[in-house]
Amino acid sequence: MIQNKILGIQQRIPLFVLKEALLAFICDGTVDVDNIKQMLQADYAGENRIKKTYNQVNSVITNSPLTPFIQEHGAQLADALKSATDQPLILTALICGRYHFCYQVAKILAKQFRQQDIVSSQLLDKLISEIYGYNKSTQNSRNCAVPQLIEAGLIARPQPAMYEAVDPIAPVNQVTIDLWKEAFFANEPLFNRENEEDLFFEPFFRYIRLI
Repeated sequence: MIQNKILGIQQRIPLFVLKEALLAFICDGTVDVDNIKQMLQADYAGENRIKKTYNQVNSVITNSPLTPFIQEHGAQLADALKSATDQPLILTALICGRYHFCYQVAKILAKQFRQQDIVSSQLLDKLISEIYGYNKSTQNSRNCAVPQLIEAGLIARPQPAMYEAVDPIAPVNQVTIDLWKEAFFANEPLFNRENEEDLFFEPFFRYIRLI
C-alpha cells in the first residue's frame, strides 16, 4: 500500500551531512542549523536550496517514525557510525524511514536485481511512474533517491543511466540491523513483526546481510 503517494524528498541529502546532524542530535538533542547549513555549502549553491536541504536533514532525524528509535538507541548508533560498513546502512535506513519515495525506489531496484544485474534508468522511471506518475517533481525526487543509494554503496552505476547490483553489506552492529528493520516496518505497517523470518524474502533486505 502506497502511503498517499507523496514524494516528499526534493533535494539530495549528502550522507556526510546527515551523519554529522545525527551525531549532534544524539549528543545534544538538536540539529545545529548554522553548522549543517555551512556543510551543505560544499554541495549546494543558493540559500534557498541550502535551506530546503537542511529542512530535509532535520526532518529525517527529528520528524520521522524512526526518531523514537534514535532517541532510545543513540549511544549504540553513535558507536555503529564508526564502522565503515554500518554507516551507509544507518544513514540509508534513516532516509528511507522518513521518505517513503526513497524506500520505494530502493524496493523497485531490489526487485529488479533479483531478475537481472543491470537496471536501466528508463526501466526504473517506468516502474516509478506506475506508482507515482511521472512529471518534473517525480524526476527531481528520483534524482535525489538514486544518487543517495549510489553514495551509500548499495548500488553501482557502471555507466550513465545504468544501475548495477552489488553484494549485500554485512553490518558489524546489531543496532544497524534493528534500525534497518524499523525503516522497513515504518514503510510496511501491515507486516506482521512476529514473522521476522519472512524478512529475508522482502526486497528491501536485499541490501543488507542479516546476522
